[in-house]
Amino acid sequence: MDFKQIKKRKLPIFWLIFIGSTLILTLLIIIQPERKMTNPEQLPWKAHYDESGQLHALGLTLNQSSLKDAMALYGKDVEVKIFSDPNDENKSLEAYFPVIYIGSIKAALALKIEASQEEIKRAYTEGKSITTLPSGTQEVSLYSSTIVQFFNHPLSSITLLPRKHLTEQAIKKRFGEPDHKEIQSDNLPHWFFYQKGLELIIDEEGPEALQYSTNLKP
Repeated sequence: MDFKQIKKRKLPIFWLIFIGSTLILTLLIIIQPERKMTNPEQLPWKAHYDESGQLHALGLTLNQSSLKDAMALYGKDVEVKIFSDPNDENKSLEAYFPVIYIGSIKAALALKIEASQEEIKRAYTEGKSITTLPSGTQEVSLYSSTIVQFFNHPLSSITLLPRKHLTEQAIKKRFGEPDHKEIQSDNLPHWFFYQKGLELIIDEEGPEALQYSTNLKP
């Protein structure tokens, strides 16, 4: 067999697949996507009050950080709506991020936006649509032009809803022992961590809710 015949010989399919797979694996190892480092201040168990009494939670400072600040951390995929009691009272303005990531933690994030009742009522009357929830609460969707008006308003509370169920053991490992426990009217255990401004609602059948607020007192 001469040189020309050797050149014309084809490699077996097995070796072609093996060589191709090896090259792809090598490229994946060498060319790794850049990973964004998680700021430790964003971790849920790192919430704390500073020396001036400001509550820091999830990388935000309550009553100081704005919706714009939250969007800088967690993206622009956010909904802003007004919620009202069935009797059309106690209106609140809230922002909702359907999916966020804090390191390996996948969750939803709800923020209460601090605004005057006059501002909220005006936005309510300019609402795009109204939906009545099963509880009777009214949910009002807003136009983008209205939402922009609240970008720089401070946040008064934060609620984190992890997608993965948190066991009591995992909670105690990260957050420590709660300062107080009680079963409330929803028949769910509520754990209170006063130094973190945190009320943690444990639900075996659904996601836990981590609520951060400066109104939390012993």
